[in-house]
Amino acid sequence: MELCVALDLPTQKENLSLIEKIKEYDVWLKVGLRTYIRDGEDFLLAIKKINPDFKIFLDLKLYDIPNTMADAAESIMGLGVDMFNVHASAGKRAMSTVMDRLSVYETRPIVLAVTALTSFAQDEFQAVYESDITPKAD
Repeated sequence: MELCVALDLPTQKENLSLIEKIKEYDVWLKVGLRTYIRDGEDFLLAIKKINPDFKIFLDLKLYDIPNTMADAAESIMGLGVDMFNVHASAGKRAMSTVMDRLSVYETRPIVLAVTALTSFAQDEFQAVYESDITPKAD
């Protein structure tokens, strides 16, 4: 993957217009929480209609109890996306449960684990993780 274009514009119409402009490029498209909640599965289908070769990253950062995350991941399998993410702070058991559930599929999307939101300031990161946001040099 060389480039991932975020489809975070205020309306579905604006996002589809952007997609039309870049439909000839070999890029990934990131569909975030706001866009997916607003536009849903129909939007994912519209992307594939414009260019079936687009790779789609569904950026929802799943976070819940292990079984619920695995249920959601299995539902995502039916959406035809190429990558999605979970939030690592849900814990090792939750991430393992997701991957165990998906292991029965011959092909599955790439699954990423988000460890910390990029919006965190030092004090916010410290309050949640009781750690410094700056990695320590070895």
